[in-house]
Order: sequence, then structure tokens, then C-alpha cells
Amino acid sequence: MNTSLLRKSCRFAALSVAICCVAAGAQAEEVASSVAERQPLSNMEFTRSQLTDIHLAAQANLAQISSQLVASSRAFCAAPSEMTFRAVQTQYVQTLLAWRAIEIAPMGPSAEPDVGKVMEGQTKDAAQILSLAAQKPAGQMVDGQAAYEAKKLPDWGIGFKAIEELLYGDKPANSMARLSTEPACGYLVWQSQVVAYQAETLRRAWQGLSRGAGYDLSYPRTYLTQYLNSQIEGLRDLSANKLGIKPSNWLDQRSGATVMSLQSNVAGLRTLLTGNQSAKGLDDLMLSRDDTARWAKVEQALTALEASLPKSEQALTSTNAKKIARAASRLADVLEKDIAPMLAIKIGKVKK
Repeated sequence: MNTSLLRKSCRFAALSVAICCVAAGAQAEEVASSVAERQPLSNMEFTRSQLTDIHLAAQANLAQISSQLVASSRAFCAAPSEMTFRAVQTQYVQTLLAWRAIEIAPMGPSAEPDVGKVMEGQTKDAAQILSLAAQKPAGQMVDGQAAYEAKKLPDWGIGFKAIEELLYGDKPANSMARLSTEPACGYLVWQSQVVAYQAETLRRAWQGLSRGAGYDLSYPRTYLTQYLNSQIEGLRDLSANKLGIKPSNWLDQRSGATVMSLQSNVAGLRTLLTGNQSAKGLDDLMLSRDDTARWAKVEQALTALEASLPKSEQALTSTNAKKIARAASRLADVLEKDIAPMLAIKIGKVKK
């Protein structure tokens, strides 16, 4: 046999074997990838993604925005004017919206009573609040000291709602004039620092929780229980309390941010339920387990709630309010009656 032809035949055979091996390897990888895609999302993976990519991210956003509220308050005190006063109001609303994205379903550190006292506490009128201004320590305080000194004040004189009263409790010109001099302006800065310190404290707490959750194998179950309960409770509260019979009692009506706050509430729910580019949502958990029918009910109810929200403050009417309340109640029902039983989660009073 021709030796040259024999060598060529051997090389061809070797090449064929190599090509077959490569093809087989690629096919094996494709099959393995397909199998991996079909693997159900674990409760631990879901929980860790939610803690880091949703809760911690939301708290970091609140901490960053609330620090700007401090800066804008100081800028107003340094140079009181309509422009700097409006800047404080704008920053107040931005901080409010960052909080509303969390407040709709607060969990863990965010649900602690001390947080509610600072962010949602009842307050009194501006004159009564500013009667406390004389108790402000002399000199500029760091945020930690501001929070510590504020513990000596009555609950109605501290935090976010006290700031709201100072900024929106009167006509803008009157509120600006009242806050333009000391000690009133210093009190505004003091309370903005209290809010900023609370936000930063929460960020650090969630950072620690997100790092430690992976070491507690029981935590995913605890998280799922809190996760569903807090959303259902938040939706029931939205339906029953945030849009009452009188528009004057609507959520954040005083600052003219009712619709924006509701939009932030619902956007917060959307993120918890469907995640984002980096975060896993309930949809990922359910679809990875081929539970498309029940997830479709959640998506339908969530989309209906989003569609019920008006586009502007002026478009919000009592009729709209009733539609929003019904849509919120419907989503709560789906989570409670369809999803909770599927996950074997008890709905009721739970420790957050």
C-alpha cells in the first residue's frame, strides 16, 4: 500500500475522532446546561438574592438620599431663600419616596418600632415642634450625636413627620419665614440628621444580615414567612387606610405626594415579586418549579394594581381611590389564598 496514502488515512481518522470528541463534549455541556436551567431555584439562593440585591440596595438608596436631605437643610440655613427652601422640600419628597418603596412591606430591621417612630410617628403643629428647639445642643453635631440627643425629646417632636410639618404645615412663605432663623433652622437640620442616621443604621443592619444569612440554614424559611406576611399586611393597609374617605387623610397628601408615594409603594412590591436585573423574585422561584398558572395570577393582579394608579396628583379622585383599594385587596388575596398555601406559609401575626 502506498505509504503516503496510508499516512493521510491515519491523519484523517485521527481528525475524525477528535472532531467527534469535541462534538460530544459540546453536546454534553449543552445537556448539562439544559438540566441546570431546569433545576428549581433553592430557597437559600432566593433569600440571599433578595437580601443583598433588593433589601440592602433599597436601604443604601435611602441612606444616600437622606444624607442629601441633611445637606439641603444646611444649605437653606446658610442662605434662606425661596430656591433653597424648595430644594429642601424636593429632597424631602425624594427621601419620602425612597422610604415608601421599603415601607410597603417592611421586614427585619426595617420593621422595628424605633424605625416607625422616626419615619412614621405622629406629630404636632409647627409651633409646638419648634418649642423644643431650645433643647438642641450648641454647635454642629454629627449624625450619631444628633440621633442620641433626639432620644431626650418627645416622640411627636422627632423625625420625618416633624420635618413634614415644618415644611408643609403652613403656606410656603410662612413656613420658610418661620424656619429662616435660629433656633428653628437648626432644629430642621437636627431632625434631618436623625432621619439620615436611622437610614444609615438600617443600611448597616441589612448589610450584616445579608452576609450572615448564608450561615443559617433555617433562615430561608423564616424569610419566606416574613416575605409573604409583610406584603399581604402592606397591601391590606394600602387598601384600608392609605386612601380614606376624605382626601385630606390620603397618604402623604400634605406634601402633595400621594400618587408618587403610592407609585413607590407598588414599585417596591414589583421589585420584591419580580426582582430586577440582578435580583431573584417570586417569579423566578415559582417558574423554576413550573408553577406558571399560579404565578400568572400574581402577575395579573400586580399589573392590575399598577394600572389602577393615576399618572398625576391632579388625576387622583375618590373613584380612583376605590379602584386602587380594590386592586390592592385583590393582590393580597392572591398572595394569601394561592401562594401561601403552595409554599406552606402561615399567614398571620409573625415576628418581623
